[in-house]
Amino acid sequence: MSGCGGAGSGGGPDGKSPAAAEKPGAGKPAAADPKGMGLEMKGANGAVLTINSVQRYEGGVVTVRGEMRNDGKEALNTDHWTGGNDLSLKNGYSSSGASLADLKGKKRYYPLRDTQGNCLCNQFHTVFQPGAKAPVYVQFPAPPEGTTNVDFAMPTFGTVPVKIAAAQ
Repeated sequence: MSGCGGAGSGGGPDGKSPAAAEKPGAGKPAAADPKGMGLEMKGANGAVLTINSVQRYEGGVVTVRGEMRNDGKEALNTDHWTGGNDLSLKNGYSSSGASLADLKGKKRYYPLRDTQGNCLCNQFHTVFQPGAKAPVYVQFPAPPEGTTNVDFAMPTFGTVPVKIAAAQ
């Protein structure tokens, strides 16, 4: 299990501590995106995360790709998406708080880090304005080869079951 850091731009909810901020999305199931792009997770204060793909690559890596957007009327503070982990200070505002959980194998996977300790995930601007959109990607160590059903979690968005597909 590893940590995080990366590139990109985008947003996240504002306000409370990560533990308190996680409650708004918890218990809300992801909905199928009407455009057929993937799963939609609703977070706090109008934040929406659409998961477009979860793919396993050779070399033992799973990459989650999607899009973050602010459907709310106020700017969002993106610091909650770091999950308040040790990577938060090093990686700034990023999706380093994401995780994959293999409930059957009883393991949780955190974003991979490069050799300098940076999360292999995207970074966001500190403030995510209403109407803003940003790509999301996070790379994780892959669960065992036979494991295809995992739960994806992101602070303030809760958890959604996803299926790992082989990269093409």
